[in-house]
Amino acid sequence: MNETNVRRKTKKCPYCNKIITGRTDKMFCDDRCRNNFYYKVNNEQKTYIRKINNILLKNRGILRSINPSGRTSVPRRYLEELGFDFDCFTSVHKTQKGRLYYLVYDQAYSFDEDERISLVVFYRDAQAVVS
Repeated sequence: MNETNVRRKTKKCPYCNKIITGRTDKMFCDDRCRNNFYYKVNNEQKTYIRKINNILLKNRGILRSINPSGRTSVPRRYLEELGFDFDCFTSVHKTQKGRLYYLVYDQAYSFDEDERISLVVFYRDAQAVVS
């Protein structure tokens, strides 16, 4: 075979644009470029997830600190003053009576009619407390 019949496609490293030499299935010029490329790709997602987790952990900490007994009621304004984010929770549970509880891991809250928030510990020893 001569060189005109065999044309090799030159591949470039997606991180630094250097020409890749070596195996035909090689994707990056070296380990440093591979690591940097995937760090850059995954960093935005991880940053977003970290931000959400921090909000959830803050919300859970607030609920735990003001509800040591496992069942209480507080004014909505009080939670807002503590920096509670009502838009961030892990799930929603609807009771048989139709009441909605917003869960932040094991802590739950529900809106009352008079601008108060009912707080309960939803799970104890992996068993649901509210039904």
